[in-house]
Amino acid sequence: MKKLSFRDVDCSLPKKVFNFKSIKNIKCEDELIGQQRAIEALDFGLSIRAKGYNIFVTGPTGTGRRTSVKQMLEKIAKNMPTPDDWIYVHNFDNPSEPWAINLKAGDGKRFKESMEKLVEEISAALSKAFESEDYSKIISEIEDEYTKKKRELWENLVAQAKELGYLVQVTPTGIATVPLVDDKPITPEVYTNLPEDVRKDIEDRGLQVKHLVEKALQKSRKLDRELKEKLSEQDKYVALFAIGNLFEEIVKAFSNYRRITEYLEKVKNDVIENIRNILNEEKKEAVFSKYKVNLFVDNSHLQGAPVIEEMHPTYSNVFGKIEYIARMGIMVTDYTFIVPGSIHRANGGFLIMDSLDVLRYPYVWDTLKKTLIAGVARIENIEGRIGLSSMRAPRPEVIPVDTKVVIIGSELMYYMLYNYDPDFRKLFKIKSEFDWEMNLNDENTLKYIRFISNIVNKHSLLDFSADACKEIVKFGLRLSGDKQKLSTNFNKIESLLIEANQVAKNKSKQLVDAQDIKEAIEKAEERVRLVQEKYDEMILRGNIMVETEGKEIGQINGLTVSELGDYSFGMPVKITAKTYLGKMGVIDIQREADLSGKIHRKAVLTLENFLGWKYAQKTPISLSVSISFEQVYSYLEGDSASLAETLAVISAISDVPLKQSIAVTGSMNQHGEIQPVGGVPEKVEGFFRICESRGLTGEHGVIIPAANVENLVLKDEILQAIKEKKFHIWAVSNVDEAIEIMTDKKAGKLLKSGNYPRNTVNYLVCKKLEKMHNMLEGKTGRKKKSGKKKAK
Repeated sequence: MKKLSFRDVDCSLPKKVFNFKSIKNIKCEDELIGQQRAIEALDFGLSIRAKGYNIFVTGPTGTGRRTSVKQMLEKIAKNMPTPDDWIYVHNFDNPSEPWAINLKAGDGKRFKESMEKLVEEISAALSKAFESEDYSKIISEIEDEYTKKKRELWENLVAQAKELGYLVQVTPTGIATVPLVDDKPITPEVYTNLPEDVRKDIEDRGLQVKHLVEKALQKSRKLDRELKEKLSEQDKYVALFAIGNLFEEIVKAFSNYRRITEYLEKVKNDVIENIRNILNEEKKEAVFSKYKVNLFVDNSHLQGAPVIEEMHPTYSNVFGKIEYIARMGIMVTDYTFIVPGSIHRANGGFLIMDSLDVLRYPYVWDTLKKTLIAGVARIENIEGRIGLSSMRAPRPEVIPVDTKVVIIGSELMYYMLYNYDPDFRKLFKIKSEFDWEMNLNDENTLKYIRFISNIVNKHSLLDFSADACKEIVKFGLRLSGDKQKLSTNFNKIESLLIEANQVAKNKSKQLVDAQDIKEAIEKAEERVRLVQEKYDEMILRGNIMVETEGKEIGQINGLTVSELGDYSFGMPVKITAKTYLGKMGVIDIQREADLSGKIHRKAVLTLENFLGWKYAQKTPISLSVSISFEQVYSYLEGDSASLAETLAVISAISDVPLKQSIAVTGSMNQHGEIQPVGGVPEKVEGFFRICESRGLTGEHGVIIPAANVENLVLKDEILQAIKEKKFHIWAVSNVDEAIEIMTDKKAGKLLKSGNYPRNTVNYLVCKKLEKMHNMLEGKTGRKKKSGKKKAK
């Protein structure tokens, strides 16, 4: 047992590191502080490029996980090779499956620009060639030649038909043949009146003319085809002559890419096959749209590998999508509407995502695993992925991916995935753990100060004094809850610096001092402590009954902590115990009302067994005990009140009153040893607030476990009260030490005789238990005695 002095509770900071006038004199370094373990794990994981060595980063929010990981990846990525560009182009053999082609970084953009230029040059060259006089002259000569041949063909037909007594006439509906008599056409009436043998002769000659006409038509159609083919060949020849040099230039520029050369050859052939459509203004755009290049991934701006942080990892954002546009009320798409996802943009580099977000969006986690296992990224809209799409969409060629994925999440998320998803172990073999605290020493304190300097420069804040930096370091100790540990929650430290800077600015100061830091902390707490103030008010008004003066039997002030997310505070709670004759047992009213958790139930069972071990070595315990947390209606969990419950029970049994001016916290094991608990600073401050509001008398204080002394990072007002001996803190190691503080009586050590010294608390407990047992046994004995008499 030890009554703590001001020196015991005050935080001892390294003095020599604060030998500076202002933060401006401190070298600014942007470095990751206190995370050596995490850095080494990241370094090791990033150095392995084998499949499956992706990284899962754990640690509390605010420790700089995301920022530090991104900075580290960017530093490493600068020295890595820049990955290839990727383009999608039209597949002339199968338009629904566009080609994916990779080119060196920058060549993708260059090729796209070259193709755009090529299309413009093709259009200009063809227009010029086909509008030239030479072309018109050649075409006219060809057409004249075939016109002459057709004219000769028809002239021969007319002459041959005339020899056979027929006239051949070309009409809008076809070719008509009319028989001649005396070289004059005859009418149907005349033909009917002709003798039968004449009519038969005319019909026979008509059949011969018909065959001549059919042969002439066949030859005419053949001549038309020959003309068309010759014109087409001439067009191709002219086109090839006009654009040949253009293609030679671009092929030469990209000769290192076999697939680009193959693609350009197909483009050239398609241009030649579609000359007339290209020359038609209405159809030209439809042809040229096939020659567009979709610059899918452009790494021309990169120096090194990409580092992509996906803040909104929906399915389409990560794995890409195929967009549609409405044309005349119809949704249409093509390969130029294929959009990359972050998995493609991070190809050859790193992709950072948050675990909760990855699991929140449908099909993202499942598709990510499949992509990493297969090593290729397939672009498919989510409606197609789940089989709900009825629209036909392009099926882009898959792209191989070599992306190192870094997922940031909580420890709970890591173990959930590790235990329930077998693929997770195969894909995320590296775990990087960010610590929430670091040791307080000269080196780390100096790093803390350098971090402060970095934030001051980053946000262009006012200068900070050495005393202000001391208060910031103390705040870091308070965040960690340990006088020997500094918190690595640099997000809160940064917020404090910015807010303290504003406090000083509001006072028109040029230097932020210690008082500004304290005021910023106070203002930050004031914004979120409304619930605490309401509780305190209810206690002071007597709505929540808590005594801080006098002594009571079977009653003690326990201490609890309320966690509100953005703020936690301690407050006292009255714990009462009552005893009555009966079989041994501790009735926990909270448990019976189903208002306690498993840990609290375990603590009550520990208390019950401690009582049996401590006081029932000679005489069985023949009484029942009830314990209640008065005016507590919420769910109760934890064992930090087990020491207070034990003291209340011992007081109720022994009829020895307990001081109400002292509150108690601490966990107890079956040996009566006091174990450390959490939230000790908040609990001490919670009881101090009530006592200070009612007026400190010098009798008020708190009992804590000895193991929690290092966790006492207290506010200045409490330290001052301890220094002035208006408030006290006792550190205890076992129940007996706490008994003596709370009762001003000796607890009593067990003698060799198996008894406790007279008039000690433990002696009074044993005597009371013996008395109650005798009372119970006495009743039973009288019944047996009367029964024997009756038998005689």
